[in-house]
Amino acid sequence: MLHVFVNDGGPLRWAREAGDDTAPLPGTAVWLDLINPTAGELARVEALIGTRLPTREQMAEIEESSRLRVAGGTLTMTVTALVWADTDEPRIATVSFVLAGRRLVTIHDIDPQALLAFRRRATHGEVSAARGALVLAALVDGMIDRTSVVLRRTGVELDALNRRYFRGRKLRSRGETLDDAQTLKRIGHAGHLIGKARVSLASLTRMTDFLARGDGWNAGKATRRWAKTTLQDLRGLDQYARFLAGKVALALDTALGQINVEQNEIVKIVSVLTVLLYPPTLVASIGGMNFTDMPGHGSPFGYAGALGLMLLSALLPMVYVRVKRWM
Repeated sequence: MLHVFVNDGGPLRWAREAGDDTAPLPGTAVWLDLINPTAGELARVEALIGTRLPTREQMAEIEESSRLRVAGGTLTMTVTALVWADTDEPRIATVSFVLAGRRLVTIHDIDPQALLAFRRRATHGEVSAARGALVLAALVDGMIDRTSVVLRRTGVELDALNRRYFRGRKLRSRGETLDDAQTLKRIGHAGHLIGKARVSLASLTRMTDFLARGDGWNAGKATRRWAKTTLQDLRGLDQYARFLAGKVALALDTALGQINVEQNEIVKIVSVLTVLLYPPTLVASIGGMNFTDMPGHGSPFGYAGALGLMLLSALLPMVYVRVKRWM
């Protein structure tokens, strides 16, 4: 799918007529957004900008020299964006930015939330950008803002989990329950999400650092200034993500420790109950032997005495356990 946004001297405008495969792309195009493009759409965009676009194989490369390069005055940058962060299966999607003169081309198979939101704003005429570099800056800022929102939300959830465990069962709020299996799943999902966010932040950091240096291409002062400011924001977010990763480790250790304590408590209770029940069982076993010559066999108080001895043999270990504070 190809979305073409042009600038006729005002805000960006979505050129719906460019969706026709037979129509030429307008020369006033500023941003060309390719979503899972076909070969024909790639050919039309390449004919407009006069350079080759990266293939899926090239976008999948992990070497920095393949992801960030300048050729013939065209800047090609590939980053990983955090997508599906609101679902149970967050992922990172590859997004390529091709800056050719005043035009920007974006190529991606999955629509990141930042690009979708910016495209909606541009469709409603809420974006004023005469150059592709301005669109690039807005898109990257949107991706960073989206990642910061996800990290902030994850941090709040981790705080809630840690408070529940450190508060303990005696200080638990009314109606509050702790499902250990569900809690472990939530902690694992938070760690998985933070890991994906850190991968995305690392790629964005490399890209903005490349833009700030301006190696091999003529970067404007405004672009370099924006890149340096954005680089500081990205480094701050990466530090916050590292902090959250530590909180995930703390929450996981706390949850596993709490589960271990609960299991030990159950084993202790079972062990103490076994000790308490053993003496009465021993008395009943001896008193229930079927022999003719037994002490107290013909006594009228034998049954009552046996019951009393069983009760006393159960109470004495219980008192001992209470004195030792084993329960």
